[in-house]
Amino acid sequence: MSIETYRGWPIEHGRWPEPAFTATHPDYDASYEGEEDGWVSNGLHVTGDTLDAIRDEIDEMEDANG
Repeated sequence: MSIETYRGWPIEHGRWPEPAFTATHPDYDASYEGEEDGWVSNGLHVTGDTLDAIRDEIDEMEDANG
């Protein structure tokens, strides 16, 4: 469950040993590419130890990708 949304990215609180926070862009996608490659992400997700850190990561992704 999302604890907040920042710039359209839902932010979720992780459970140990996962990162403290994870945010996923609405256009996030992952696909199974077969036994050799397994699951492959399109990269539209970020993690951070604090909400401020996750917001900074989202800002960097948005600035880089538009």
